[in-house]
Amino acid sequence: MAGPATSRSTAFAALMAVALGGPVPGWAQDLRGHGGPVRALAVDGDRVISGSFDTRAIVWDGVIARQITRAHAGAVTAVLPLADGRFASGGQDGHVAIWGSGVEPIRFEPLHGMPVADLAAWAGGIASASWNGEIALWDGEQAPRYLDGHQGQITGLVAYRDGLASVGSDLRLRLWTADGGPADVIALSAPPSDLAQFADAIFVAGADGVLRRVVPGQPVRMLELTTRPLLAVAAGGGRVAVSDTTGTVWLIDPQTLDITVEITTRQGAIWAVALNDDGVWTGGSDGWIRRWSVTGAPLGEGAGTPQPTLTNPRGAEVFRACAVCHALTPDDEQRAGPTLHNVFGRRIGTAPGFDYSDALMSLDIIWTPQTVSELFEFGPDAYTPGSRMPEQRIPSASDRAALIEFLESATR
Repeated sequence: MAGPATSRSTAFAALMAVALGGPVPGWAQDLRGHGGPVRALAVDGDRVISGSFDTRAIVWDGVIARQITRAHAGAVTAVLPLADGRFASGGQDGHVAIWGSGVEPIRFEPLHGMPVADLAAWAGGIASASWNGEIALWDGEQAPRYLDGHQGQITGLVAYRDGLASVGSDLRLRLWTADGGPADVIALSAPPSDLAQFADAIFVAGADGVLRRVVPGQPVRMLELTTRPLLAVAAGGGRVAVSDTTGTVWLIDPQTLDITVEITTRQGAIWAVALNDDGVWTGGSDGWIRRWSVTGAPLGEGAGTPQPTLTNPRGAEVFRACAVCHALTPDDEQRAGPTLHNVFGRRIGTAPGFDYSDALMSLDIIWTPQTVSELFEFGPDAYTPGSRMPEQRIPSASDRAALIEFLESATR
């Protein structure tokens, strides 16, 4: 999910230039280079680091993708800035990579047997949390040391005081000392999605739509934001930002818990947020990284999605979810999935230049209107086992028919 801006965004920028009477300045442009949902974001001085479902991590210099990396077999789920311009990435494959300025990692280690949930700075190097409930402490050279405390999936990890703080599906916030010893355990009343640190406070985003402010030894303070699950939380620039599944982002005063700004991003679920003194970055299901002022004003041209056609508006509408990962042109546009250009009549796993999983290439399927419809009737897990395609179904037969009609026209 990485690469240069596509022709569509370039054309849109040109239209904006005409409308505004001049070119769109670089600082006022969104970052588009990923071909699927953005899962991780970090701001470090002048650089932004992003990770995506498309298996890529990108280092951005302004709006330019200065470094595009790909090593993980699956989504990049966490990124962490390091000293000397380096950074680390964690993936769905359980590996952690350390990157210099090149396209190949300096180190690439299988630290976990399950996906990496989060990365944090640790006194001796990098701390990596996994879905299997363990935290790896790794200096980048020696064998890692593991901390076991959570029962079940860890969902967030952050540097805290001289040690670490972690949250998990066991409804526990655990504090760790600098040498990895247990320091404290705090019970949570709802499943946590993520956490962030600001001064002496830990902010926990909950699946119940509540943001919790935790300071050890003090009562937990709660801010009810929504009835929907919260997904990501970040702190910086004297603010806390938290997002939900529908694309809403709130900026919050970390001391009073007052909501200072509410942003409607129109990006679908916001899986990652980052902020500093200058603004806010949001990474959404649309594959875009959008930028906002601290007052909530958009600083870019706005994420675009395929617009419904006059002849088949419903089919184009259904395809919007597919467009995040699949292009309709001969070029795959660096997206997470293969191009759908001339898909009908094509054998599964044969689009030129795409890196398919072995499991997918072993299947004997020819894409026809019937087989594409069956894919979304039964879902990828059942119809194409072993695929990296996200599980999604289209239960409505009329919606499947509209999608097929749209694809028959749009993929030629």
